[in-house]
Amino acid sequence: MKTLFHDLTVVDVEKRRVLPHTDITVENGIITDISPSGAGEKKKADKIYKLSGRFASPGLINLHAHLFGTGRPSKALGAGKTQERLLKFIATPIGKRVMNVIVAFSAKTQLRSGVTTLRTSGDMVGSDLALKKKVSAGKGGARGLRLIVPGYALTVPGGHGDGTFAKTGRTPDELVKLVDEAAAAGADYIKICITGGVMDSKKRGEPGEVRMSAEEVKAVCDRAHEQGKKVAAHAQSPEGVRIAALNGVDTIEHGAPADEESIAAIKARGGAMVVTYSPALPLAALSPEITKLGDTARYNSGVVLRGMTKGAHKFSAAGVKVGIGTDASCPFCTQYGTWREAVYFKNAMGVSREKALYTATLGNAEVLGLEKVTGSIAVGKSADFMLLKDNPLDDLSALAKPQKVVAGGRVVYSFGLMRIKKIEEILDKLTEDVQWAKIIY
Repeated sequence: MKTLFHDLTVVDVEKRRVLPHTDITVENGIITDISPSGAGEKKKADKIYKLSGRFASPGLINLHAHLFGTGRPSKALGAGKTQERLLKFIATPIGKRVMNVIVAFSAKTQLRSGVTTLRTSGDMVGSDLALKKKVSAGKGGARGLRLIVPGYALTVPGGHGDGTFAKTGRTPDELVKLVDEAAAAGADYIKICITGGVMDSKKRGEPGEVRMSAEEVKAVCDRAHEQGKKVAAHAQSPEGVRIAALNGVDTIEHGAPADEESIAAIKARGGAMVVTYSPALPLAALSPEITKLGDTARYNSGVVLRGMTKGAHKFSAAGVKVGIGTDASCPFCTQYGTWREAVYFKNAMGVSREKALYTATLGNAEVLGLEKVTGSIAVGKSADFMLLKDNPLDDLSALAKPQKVVAGGRVVYSFGLMRIKKIEEILDKLTEDVQWAKIIY
């Protein structure tokens, strides 16, 4: 089937320009022609969308998200009896079915918000793997979305995700077996948790307490690489980053300041750092009454926010790729908020709108090794783009409300996208009021 998208203004993220009055021809999900509008032969198509100058911007790529939540703050996201009751329910047959429904809806929301490639970061009952099989078969509301999933994350006793979105290994051998299980189940990559996190930290100043040893990390990475899988590591302290870098990890998730040896190791293997401002900023800037987390979590979010930024600057200066993800499902991290992550990245890192949009699209594709497949609007690439009223190179908030999303050639209408009004009001005000230089440095 040939589809013509007629009279677009194409956003070229590589050359940081727009191309007005342009036609895009798509066949079998692939862009086959991009040329000036008006040529009569171009109008010979099975389906024609007349866009009257609407902006076509590459689909967003979200490198770090969980699909089991909405982003609403909840006591269940911290430790305690509320979380225990929820986890017991999820472990039941009914609970697993409910979780599968939630995950499918979250993926559909990501797609309708403009995300055309999504890398998830750990699920609770294998629901991400099941969803990918369904989407790959062309079924469900999220079909067209390119999913990259690890299934469960891997952790150690008392580690980040232990008992929730991760499977736990007590020895290097047990962790290696979990790698094999994940690969056999269809995992695209392996996610590990080297350090603790904000919501499970017990002491002020220690959100990145090391939980997984260098020996355990090396065992996982060696086996994963043997299986042809890359490894992403949750690491929120300098020591956690060092253990990750020197023992085979490919992408540092969240991150922290790194020494020269660690940076060189990541660069040598073509790795990257993936920052996640969407949880760090709200949890650091908002009161515990709003976030429903304690003062320790707020303090430690500030530690993560500053460390992540310093680490990203050092990696970037050394020529290491820095990508972005939302960590969706954390408090104030909705399934439709990838555009905000681009704004946060721009403000925190002090880069231009053009650089932020590049990072959220082609830059993230480069982190995944998919830059020849997606990330920009080009002949031969997957038809992954969003149709916007305004130019995102002028204002990144134009990304917030796509009119249509094209994913692998499938056209998805974005009207009716369910947003959480209270969260949007809080985040809008936070984005407007926050003094980035003060909170970061």
